[in-house]
Amino acid sequence: MEQLKMIWKKGGAPVQPVWDGAVCRCFDGSDKDVDAWLDIVQYGLTEKREDKAFFYECMYSHGELEYDKFFIVECDGIPAATLAVICDYEKKQGYIHMVGCKPEFRGRGIGSNLAYLAACTLVSSGMETAYLTTDDFRLPAIKSYLRAGFYPAVPDEEHEKRWNDVYEKLGIK
Repeated sequence: MEQLKMIWKKGGAPVQPVWDGAVCRCFDGSDKDVDAWLDIVQYGLTEKREDKAFFYECMYSHGELEYDKFFIVECDGIPAATLAVICDYEKKQGYIHMVGCKPEFRGRGIGSNLAYLAACTLVSSGMETAYLTTDDFRLPAIKSYLRAGFYPAVPDEEHEKRWNDVYEKLGIK
């Protein structure tokens, strides 16, 4: 099934995050950070723990990957979550890519903080719009994206029904 799409347009910023003991830093390109990323995304974004070839194929297939726009969140020194912002400077459009969090760190507001960080990164990078794709079952992620100013793309009746189902599950009218 085709993923849902969400759009962001430059405007007001959501509430600033409070990391509450977590540390957000930029990806450094090292093998250690590639392994950390692979450890994170295996929980909900891939079927299993992939290899480094998957990392390079996945992360370099959507445009230039800038390490200052590629984030890893650590809790007590343990890599917990990740998000990348990929910018098309010519179109002034961003793409939010591979947002994930290990299960044991979910429910702490990390996703909301990353969504806010993505919006701030888009603004500071001069982007006018952005998009991301997600799955219907990723309800906490969708809630975070909505709070950060993303809204559903509804290209047809099928997507309208799917978004209505998501809103109902989230208790949004």
